[in-house]
Amino acid sequence: MVSKVDINNDGIIDICEFIRMMSLQQNPLITPESQLEDIFRIFDKDGSGFITRDVLRQVLLSLAHPLTEEGIDELMRKGDRRGEGRLTKSDFIKLMMNRS
Repeated sequence: MVSKVDINNDGIIDICEFIRMMSLQQNPLITPESQLEDIFRIFDKDGSGFITRDVLRQVLLSLAHPLTEEGIDELMRKGDRRGEGRLTKSDFIKLMMNRS
């Protein structure tokens, strides 16, 4: 299973690869999109409907294998196509689904 989701073959499962791995679970009632919606709600602590770079940074840096500042910037750049400095739920889901 790990080799299927370790996209960059660095031997480490980053947050995007972890989400991908979880989405591969075989429960027909749980779609990858619904899992990502749940994850978004966890990140969107204030219920604003957006994830800012700072919120994303706090969450990602708390992981066992945190992303670097450059990695966080890259995720934001790819996901925030409007340049607003935040991700909507739709942005987040598209970003995570495109990582697969």
